[in-house]
Amino acid sequence: MDDVRRTLREVAAWPPDLAPDDRYVALPDLVAGGLAERICERLGGAPLRVGQSAVVMGVASRLWSVLLPPVVRDDVLVDVAELVATDDAGALELGLRTLTVSPSPSVEDVERSWRSVLEPVAAVLPLAPRLVWANVAASLHAVPRVHALPEARPLVTDLLSREPLAGELVDPAAATTRRTQTCCLFYEVPGAGLCGDCVFDAVPGRG
Repeated sequence: MDDVRRTLREVAAWPPDLAPDDRYVALPDLVAGGLAERICERLGGAPLRVGQSAVVMGVASRLWSVLLPPVVRDDVLVDVAELVATDDAGALELGLRTLTVSPSPSVEDVERSWRSVLEPVAAVLPLAPRLVWANVAASLHAVPRVHALPEARPLVTDLLSREPLAGELVDPAAATTRRTQTCCLFYEVPGAGLCGDCVFDAVPGRG
């Protein structure tokens, strides 16, 4: 277990809090309690749907930090039933009340785990399913690069081949290049442009 704790403390991006205090609540409660609105304020008054899209991307990106490095490095799956969350003016952080793991997880185990967290989040956000799952797929594809974890590529590719993520990226097996099939709406943030992987070639309404 010490190895797993070290892996989680040393993840390259968004390490979870392993000693969360009473600011942390169940993730669905945080999402339902105005997280998207606080993100919009943080983004300078972006439209609410941008904040809702950012909730999906933020939760997914941080969830991969909890799930994938321990699977790849320690061959264990962290129990996401212990997951809690807080935010500082929209800046999200995940925590684990208790660190419990299962050894030698299959790809199906990892799939069930991420879906158990992200499907309830998607259910309370009034976003098109394609937008939601494209955000999740894009964040998953980035894991080997963001976490300097190239050995995660086979697992990432396998997960991206499964519904509801399948088909949401162009060339999902590419190590670095890929393009989403939908737009995450970031261009609606005041002063922002397109993401590098956007389905659009120019900002809608400006090109």
